[in-house]
Amino acid sequence: MKWCGALAALAAAGLMLVQTPCEAAVEEPDAASGREITVDLNAPARPRDRMALHSVGADYPGVTGRDDALAQLRIVRDELGFDYIRFHAIFHDDMGVYREVDGRPVYDFSRIDRLYDRFLEMGIRPFIELGFTPHDMRTSDQTLFYWQGNTSHPDPEKWEGLIDAFVRHLIARYGAEEVRRWYFEFWNEPNLDGFWENADQAAYFDHYALTVRTIKAINPALRVGGPSTAGAAWVPELLAYAEANDLPVDFITTHTYGVAGGFLDEFGHDDNMLLTTPDSIIADVRNVRAQIEASHRPGLPLYFTEWSASYNPRDPVHDSHISASFILTKTRQAEGLAQNMSYWAFSDLFEEPGPQTLPFQGGFGLMNPQGVRKPAWFAYKYLNALGDQELEGGDDQTIITRDQRGVQVLAWIYEPPRDQDVSNRPYFGRVHPSPPAAPLVLRFEGLAPGDHAASVRRVGFRHNDAYTAWLEMGSPETLDESRLVELHDQTRDDPELMTVRADANGRAVLTLPMAVHDVILVELETAR
Repeated sequence: MKWCGALAALAAAGLMLVQTPCEAAVEEPDAASGREITVDLNAPARPRDRMALHSVGADYPGVTGRDDALAQLRIVRDELGFDYIRFHAIFHDDMGVYREVDGRPVYDFSRIDRLYDRFLEMGIRPFIELGFTPHDMRTSDQTLFYWQGNTSHPDPEKWEGLIDAFVRHLIARYGAEEVRRWYFEFWNEPNLDGFWENADQAAYFDHYALTVRTIKAINPALRVGGPSTAGAAWVPELLAYAEANDLPVDFITTHTYGVAGGFLDEFGHDDNMLLTTPDSIIADVRNVRAQIEASHRPGLPLYFTEWSASYNPRDPVHDSHISASFILTKTRQAEGLAQNMSYWAFSDLFEEPGPQTLPFQGGFGLMNPQGVRKPAWFAYKYLNALGDQELEGGDDQTIITRDQRGVQVLAWIYEPPRDQDVSNRPYFGRVHPSPPAAPLVLRFEGLAPGDHAASVRRVGFRHNDAYTAWLEMGSPETLDESRLVELHDQTRDDPELMTVRADANGRAVLTLPMAVHDVILVELETAR
């Protein structure tokens, strides 16, 4: 099918489209001119892997617990469907969890309760990262980030008491059956000195042993894991230590990002460059999976509890329209190897480097501080719109699913930028039209003859692309009401509605224009 009238020309030019109902009949495009995908409704099916929607990251509870952040999280849960949320510093002194009076510990979990209650009311569960160090059990004054989380090694005896009291409190409040569905991950990136003083591996393993034994003594069915490292490190070492010391490890966690360089940029001062190798991200996933399978505990679940295009909290690649196709490519590659790829993070209400001062400043979030959805948002929205059964067919940048509504096709084109010869900040700080690509040709088979309602949604250059719109506004430092409305209008995700007509043999062909970095979601009703 060709887009109605002048819409094809507009789409090829990368312009926003006026949504108009169209009719598509069977036609035979030139196979050499398009990327052909066969969508056979009678093809074998399997349960769809939802690991990309398992968890999402957030800032520490002093920010995530605010009303503005919780309001955004509710939208995230409703539209994107993440099951768990993970963040640093649940024991930050802002939460008032631990203090000493006359040398005796005093525990207060009321602020955590209020936060967890809000999560559960939304339908999202905690993926608990255990840390950082409360003031009264610190062993040094080392802190990290704008909100100054203490990252010294906690006093072991006091830490054991806190973990015991915390876990018993959770079970008493939420019930053992519920808490068994949560995860307990010990610390964050202990292989970096900033997060764990001196990056002391031996001290980390000792504290892991203390933590896991304390939790398992309360309820052996509770899930505990680590090492939560930067750069996919320390996995064989943790598993060897666990074997030598008869310690439980219920799952492995680690992190990976898609840029070259270091692992921690506390205040976003550095400037990185997107890796061009097709093995970025997935090389770490494969490597850690291989390490697990070579260990004495093959088959352990693997959770990448942080990942994105860049670990820099001020990297404009996070805002760019290329991020949607990047996310889909990397999560698709990781299916079957990892049980979770937790995107870091859900919102630019994120103050590790300090509060964001511009509407778009390269923050980690899927949504900017004013609640404008970035292109990356729509990668997860479209994944969440897919059916629960995946059909065989397609290529490595296509997912075909079905459910009681019909059939869904998610297709995209990712490649590293063809002309990036500078680092991310100057490169993605400019408007970058996407190069044209071959059209997407969907050949449907197994349809009932006759008419079928269809919708097409799209993210890419100038499609659900608030960042490009902001750049073209002149990158205003603040958004007045009219500009904010304009950016929200750019991200309404209105579908292109059409009718697809199948012939007597149940066949139909749908042809859609594509550009590099485009993502398209086609939803076709299969009932006549």
